[in-house]
Amino acid sequence: MRAAPDQLRWVIDDVIPHTAALRALMGDVTILPGRDITPDTICDADILLVRSITPVNESLLAGSSVQFVGTATAGVDHFDIEAIERLGISWSAAPGSNAVSVVEYVFCALATSRWFERVMSGCPVGLVGLGQVGERLARRLSYLGCQVLAYDPLRVDWPSDIRQAELEEILRQPVISLHANLHDRGAHASRGLLDADRAEQMVAALSKRDEGGLFINAGRGDLMTLEALSRLVESPWAVILDTWPGEPALNADLLSRCDWVSPHIAGHSIKARENGSDLLAAAVARWAGVEAPDFPEPMNHEGLVSSIETMSTERSALDSEAARWMTEFLCQQSILPREDARLREAGKAGLSSIEFDHLRKSYQQPAEWSGQHVTIPVSDVGLRAAAERLGLKVESE
Repeated sequence: MRAAPDQLRWVIDDVIPHTAALRALMGDVTILPGRDITPDTICDADILLVRSITPVNESLLAGSSVQFVGTATAGVDHFDIEAIERLGISWSAAPGSNAVSVVEYVFCALATSRWFERVMSGCPVGLVGLGQVGERLARRLSYLGCQVLAYDPLRVDWPSDIRQAELEEILRQPVISLHANLHDRGAHASRGLLDADRAEQMVAALSKRDEGGLFINAGRGDLMTLEALSRLVESPWAVILDTWPGEPALNADLLSRCDWVSPHIAGHSIKARENGSDLLAAAVARWAGVEAPDFPEPMNHEGLVSSIETMSTERSALDSEAARWMTEFLCQQSILPREDARLREAGKAGLSSIEFDHLRKSYQQPAEWSGQHVTIPVSDVGLRAAAERLGLKVESE
């Protein structure tokens, strides 16, 4: 029988927030920066909690006393799951913990780049990946009346209300956003999915259109190659990057040629960080066979976001005034101008991994705007409908 979690030794990444649920379980805790988590620092630990900058593999874990390892992130590309399981160590992640935060980042990116109104006017959006983030994004865009199609060869239970497409068709769309999981397994390995050849396909497709194109990567940087990024930034494509090929090493020249940039913070809202901690607390409790601490339902926003994502597919068009109002609201919420300036200033002479980590740690985490209360007169039916579809709670004056 395992000892209670509060009797065990923990090592925790220093950016993981200690929510009430996590504090209720913690025992003897050592807090370390993610890149300082090494075989020596975890040799006597029982529980290890990390984020994406710490590779968790046999070389880290072998010879340690670690029994449980968790990541407060949705992605597990930094986990060697085969090695973890071979060593007899239990593990868990936090799927969906930052999904709303990333969706909001993409919405704000569309507005900041002046593409939101085009999308609202019928410009199609192609998504690569239909997991926790991709599906939420597809549903929320669709509920606004936008045209959305998605590619995900690993998705088995394809939602009937989201159009499925092959990757070649996605690459022909005027707006493309990457949200696939990063992995190297099987016929559909996603590392380097967007390579130079596929970037060339995007450029060729763009040459046949007059309206230009917008590319967003707020998923994983290594879903694309440096060669692909280089081809896109020298083309008419507008490029918004939150995650970077080769991260945390950033190419200063390519950074300077992107249209909008940020230091891998799309999923770092206050609520997303708390969700990650609470989901790990629940996982530790299950592993230890103890009662899970009470904590708020992650990503719920009092049920509002969930209701938006499951609403009827019946949608009526919103007028141009509503689209302009939503654009203005999203621009006010957008962290992109601030983060773009921070990253460009820090990256002028190149950026070390330590400097990149500092930008992420010093990020002023926003509250998520989904579920915010806004006041709109009862008589303004169009704007009230727009605000509700955007995920806001509408009150009367």
